[in-house]
Amino acid sequence: MGPDLLSLIPAIAPGTLVAITAFVLAGIFMQRARTAAMLVMIAGLLTLLQNGWIIFNQLVLLEWMFDDVISSDTYSIIATAAYNLFYLAISGLLLFAAFAGRKAGNTPASAAAQVEPRAEGNLPAHRGGLVLTFGLLGILLFAPLGIVAWILGSKDLNAMGSGNMDSSGEGMTTAGKVLGIIATVLMVIGLLVATAVLAVIAANFRAF
Repeated sequence: MGPDLLSLIPAIAPGTLVAITAFVLAGIFMQRARTAAMLVMIAGLLTLLQNGWIIFNQLVLLEWMFDDVISSDTYSIIATAAYNLFYLAISGLLLFAAFAGRKAGNTPASAAAQVEPRAEGNLPAHRGGLVLTFGLLGILLFAPLGIVAWILGSKDLNAMGSGNMDSSGEGMTTAGKVLGIIATVLMVIGLLVATAVLAVIAANFRAF
């Protein structure tokens, strides 16, 4: 069982990294955005449970299928249903967290494109929700969106630091940037692993 567990490390490492990041972000923003932080923490717990499911699937469920305890059709149904349930639950929690606590504005539709003023002055509205959404989508759906979150987050945080943007969204912007960095790093690691695998396959093919 030792080698089998070790072979599962690449499969559970991304989820573990996401879960750890979720707990850290939830702890940082618990006081300022309690609802969103709780949703992110629950999503992190579900991610760890998903890792547990991956281990159970590989070490138990597959063995049951090979031993004819369950049929291949039953295995496919269980594995697909579990994956989709975890994916939808985690995605929903993170997307809800991105907009938790945000109130719909009373700005008329004709003025939607105008700059949102602050009490302290006429500063551009922050894009924390947008950056956080890109970061979440980069983690969950399409990794290159993480690059967008990283770039937008860095730009907006610099603007907030220099007093040229509404700083009330600093927390969300920081969280989105961090998620964007993680998504980008995971994408690069995935590309490197895929390149290495293709190189090994190509080398074996030439050997034949």
